[in-house]
Amino acid sequence: MRGYHSGGVHATDATTEQGCSGMTFLRSGLTTALVALLALGSFGGTASAQQMQNLGTFKNWTAWKGTDANGEMCYISAAPTGSEPAGVKRSPIHFLIIHRKGLGTKNEVQTLIGYPFSSGEANASAAIDGKAYVMMTEGEAAWLASAEDEGSFVAAMKAGTKLTVKGTSQRGTNTTDTYDLGGVTAAMGEIDKACA
Repeated sequence: MRGYHSGGVHATDATTEQGCSGMTFLRSGLTTALVALLALGSFGGTASAQQMQNLGTFKNWTAWKGTDANGEMCYISAAPTGSEPAGVKRSPIHFLIIHRKGLGTKNEVQTLIGYPFSSGEANASAAIDGKAYVMMTEGEAAWLASAEDEGSFVAAMKAGTKLTVKGTSQRGTNTTDTYDLGGVTAAMGEIDKACA
């Protein structure tokens, strides 16, 4: 079991404590680094603070390898193929699966939604071909509420065709982002090899 922390979400009962197991200080740190890279447009180029190597793009998904404060890490990333409602101002939106070789962890599921989630009713979820998984939120990021679901979630991504992410912003806007899962198996294969 990993060392989890709610990262600002205060656990007040057993249910909340169980849900918070999907959040970590480390994940929050990675979110900050990824948001900075996205803001600089560095996913396609070089990053000054964190060197990331592009391992290849496979249809809709790109595999990456680099380092953070905890050592080697790899991840796959994709932007949504569709977002609703149209015309809502949001920062870059991405879905990621992360391996942290330096910490011995794999298959961390994370999304960057492009706006701060509602602190009350974020209603965050990720569904693969209709099967939904609850997500915990912090700022613009969300993780699976249960870390135990990460392996089965990644397996479902490889077997699936469509990923749908839903959430509610601080302003009360309900959004739906759709990802085509074409290429995810090949991209995962690359980071499995690179961060074995």
